[in-house]
Formats: sequence, structure tokens, C-alpha cells
Amino acid sequence: MTLEESKQIYYINREIEYIKKQLQDLEAERIYYKPVILSDMPKGSGEHTDITDDFLEKQKDLEDMMQYSLRKLQEERKEFEEFLKSVDDAEMRLILRLRCINNMRWEEIGEEIGVHRTTVSKKFYSFFKLSHNSHEDCDNM
Repeated sequence: MTLEESKQIYYINREIEYIKKQLQDLEAERIYYKPVILSDMPKGSGEHTDITDDFLEKQKDLEDMMQYSLRKLQEERKEFEEFLKSVDDAEMRLILRLRCINNMRWEEIGEEIGVHRTTVSKKFYSFFKLSHNSHEDCDNM
């Protein structure tokens, strides 16, 4: 697994947050009123747009996007969990899990493990650098 692949869970989570915010904003803009009908006369031949239909269409699109993102998140998490099984070092597994799956900041991970945030980030990036170099060495054989 590469560093870029490990960041996918973070970005999918951010995407889900953004879609949730869009749904909330859409709901806040929704107009709840019943139009007053003054007569039973026909409305005329002018073009009529129903704001309810527009709202429902936007809502459906956002909900579809949310479902896709949630499915993608589950797939990425499952794949990352499989990857974690191959990591022998328990501390490194914990750092990877906290950063990539739980989306914790370096400061939070450092507090959990009992080291400074820079130590945690250096270990994280060193792991992927060593992993990447070992894959290149295997490719050259």
C-alpha cells in the first residue's frame, strides 16, 4: 500500500462531511409554505416550475452521492484493514490505524502513544518510505 492509497479514507470522510453539509444547507433553504389559490380558474399556458420537484431532485442526487461515498469508504477501510494485518510492528499498526482509519491529528496520536507529534509523523512517513523502497528493490531483482 502506498502513502497516497492510505490517504483515501481521509479524503472520502471529508467528502462525506461535505455532502452532509450540502444536504443540511439544502434543507435549510427549503421553503415550507402552501401557495394560496385565489380562484379555480386555469393558470394559463406559461411555463411553471415546481420548487418541490427541484428540491427533491437535488436531495436525491446528494443522497446518491452519499451512498456511493459510504460504500467506497467501506471498501477502502476493508482493504486497509487487510493491509494492517501485514504490518508486524504493533506500534506502527496503531499509528497507521489512528491516522488513516480514525483520521486523528498528529497531536492526538502523539498523546495516545505518549510521544511528540513530530515523532509520530516521522515514523509514519518513514514507514511508507521504507515500504516504497523495499518494493522498488524487489522490482529490480
